[in-house]
Amino acid sequence: MSDEADAPAREPNALMQRVEALARRQQDDARRAVEEVPLLTEVVERDAAAARAKAKEDEMLVEDIERALLVRLVPEINRQISTLRADMEKELRKAVRDAVARAVAERKAKLKS
Repeated sequence: MSDEADAPAREPNALMQRVEALARRQQDDARRAVEEVPLLTEVVERDAAAARAKAKEDEMLVEDIERALLVRLVPEINRQISTLRADMEKELRKAVRDAVARAVAERKAKLKS
């Protein structure tokens, strides 16, 4: 027994080295799996962030479409309003002219009678 204590440490045999290497590899794999698998809160936060980003993109698209439509439609609406205003003004002048002419004709008719 004292011979074993006095003898230099023996080299580990190949089988033990392979067992230890396998154990280390399994530990490394387990650690990587834990690090690679996201927590539920991380998944929920990531999904919520993606939903917010999508909502922001949709909002920006709506604003872009609205702006494009206004740029095209406002001048057309202004032209239509201008045309309608001119037509209404023409009709109003005609109606006033006709009303004055009737009033003058009625007055002349009363004066003749």
